[in-house]
Amino acid sequence: MTRARWLVAFFALIVLSVAAVGGFVVHDVTHGVPAGAGEKVRVTVAEGVPFARIVDSLVQQGLIRDAWTLTFFARATSSDRKVHRGTYEFVRGTASVDILRALVNGDILTVRVTIPEGYTMWQVAAAFKSAGVDSVAMMTAISDPDLVRSLQIPTPNVEGYLSPDTYLVPFGSDAEDIVVQMLTRFHAVWTPDFERRSRELSMTRHQAMTLASIVEAEARDPMERPLVSAVYHNRMKINMKLDADPTVAYAKGGYRGHLYYKDLAMDSPYNTYRHPGLPPGPIGNPGAESIRAALFPDSSSQALYFVARGDGRHDFSNTLKEHDAAVRRARAATEARPR
Repeated sequence: MTRARWLVAFFALIVLSVAAVGGFVVHDVTHGVPAGAGEKVRVTVAEGVPFARIVDSLVQQGLIRDAWTLTFFARATSSDRKVHRGTYEFVRGTASVDILRALVNGDILTVRVTIPEGYTMWQVAAAFKSAGVDSVAMMTAISDPDLVRSLQIPTPNVEGYLSPDTYLVPFGSDAEDIVVQMLTRFHAVWTPDFERRSRELSMTRHQAMTLASIVEAEARDPMERPLVSAVYHNRMKINMKLDADPTVAYAKGGYRGHLYYKDLAMDSPYNTYRHPGLPPGPIGNPGAESIRAALFPDSSSQALYFVARGDGRHDFSNTLKEHDAAVRRARAATEARPR
């Protein structure tokens, strides 16, 4: 055999060998693992973890057959150097090539977290547990001095500025990243019109947000927000204490049960039964409509009092005599309801 023919035969053998191995690899990485098919499995890829360790984890959790085939395929396509960090959720039985594609594309697990209007900072912190974020870490971020300074507010946390919304959060996100995202959303909600109006009322943004949080907590019926706001504006004009139950509940750490007369006497700067004017800061995180109501109260209302009727609405009164009568009606209606 001449040297030229020998070289041709040698290279042909290499091509056939690679094709055979490649066929085996492609077959292996494109067929899922049938055992436990349909079960969801989470895999976390940390920053800087070698690709070999990622593959070993996939094998240990039964997502792929063995490490060698996927490693060979990934190196051949340079995919082993393109994996994104984060937490992934795979369905057991997914083809290995699809798992690799997800790792390369960064198709990390995301969780939709909805923060309702009026949630306190403690409720916000707890809500992100579903996204794998520790509530203690959230509270630490909410009280971060740098974030507080960035808002130029006089409170030790960013309560009131954690804008209610639905957030799509990568599982296991950094708590501070989430808080920054919520504060960014707040800056979009606090419009130039709101800023101008607060100045017209001689209110700081912080005072407006504090009042908005009280309105949010009191007004179950959205249509009553401007009326509730008017009561507090009217009281502040005559230096009358606000006497807002939700501020006492907040002083008790966000207490959600029934308040008693002894609670109204507790010594806290947030207790508006004891201290005149607005409390030091918001008692929750209000939505845009409660902010609007705080800044644009019902100017036609002279009411100084309101009482819950038990149906989600309130009776508003201009005088204490009218208010006492409304309270008696509300109590009678409550006692008449079937138990």
